[in-house]
This record gives sequence, C-alpha cells and structure tokens, in this order.
Amino acid sequence: MPIGDFLRRRPEAITCQACGSPLPSGAIFCPSCGVRADDPQAEPLHIVDRTTGLFNERFVRPVLEDELARAHRYQRNLGVLLIEGADVGPADEMLKTMAAALAGTVRDVDTPGVLGRTPPQLLAILPDTDVAGTAHAANRVLAAVNEALKPARPARTRGRRDRKRQPIASVRPS
Repeated sequence: MPIGDFLRRRPEAITCQACGSPLPSGAIFCPSCGVRADDPQAEPLHIVDRTTGLFNERFVRPVLEDELARAHRYQRNLGVLLIEGADVGPADEMLKTMAAALAGTVRDVDTPGVLGRTPPQLLAILPDTDVAGTAHAANRVLAAVNEALKPARPARTRGRRDRKRQPIASVRPS
C-alpha cells in the first residue's frame, strides 16, 4: 500500500444506534439524543421520518390505537386511509412525492404517517370523519398523489390516442 493511502485512512465513523448521528471518539453518550452509545437495546427516539417529514410507524401505531379507543369510548367516527404506491420507479422518490401530496391534502387535525418503504405505504388517521368524509378525503388524496407522480406527458402524435393511464397509487378507506 502506498504511503499516501495509509495516511489518508481514517477509522470508520461510529454512529449512534438510536438517532444515527456520528459519535465523537470515546463518547459514552450520544451528544444529539443522550442515549448510551453501547446500549444494545437503544431504539430510535425520533418520531418523524427523515425522508418524508411525516410521522414514522413507531409513532403512528400508538396514535391509531388511541384514536380507535377514543372513537369507541365517545361513539365518534374515525376514518383511516392506507395509501399504497405501485412498483413504478425508485421507491424513495415515490415515497417522498406521495408524502408531500398527502401532507398537502389532509387537514391539520389528521395524522399522516409512513408505514412502509418498499412498496411505499402511507397512513392517514382522520378523527371525527364519517364514511362519506373518508371517501371524499380518499378521492382528494388519490388525485393529489397521482397528479404528483404522473410522468411528463409526451407530445401527442397525430392520429394516436393516449392510452388509458393506470393509477399509480391506490387508497383504501376503512
């Protein structure tokens, strides 16, 4: 090995198991999140998905359980949307685009979140929303997601018809 390569080599950077930020050498606790660096059961402390800016699965599932219990206890409606992306293009780019469309469509009181990355799965919890309101929200979200993911339309050639476009994302109200 040439001497220049030896001098450029640096020890592998150690990252926090909980938050993923780089740890300074010899650190016992993470300066970002405060979790012990050598804790084998360290779990991520963040509740927001870094890629999409929506809540992550670890946060959304307890919120869903709480909202279901609240809806049952007070005899109120609760709408839940599951948005799944088709296998078209890179999953991360599709997830980012779908998340931006979902966040721009739901109300402030709704809770949008990420359930899965491959295939992209998003969840929206709609408190105090009946079946008709959930279906309306599903149509708005589906239109926004499909519009955001629609590829650039090629120039029409004379005498050719556009093929029927398949939906890129599907929404299941429940």
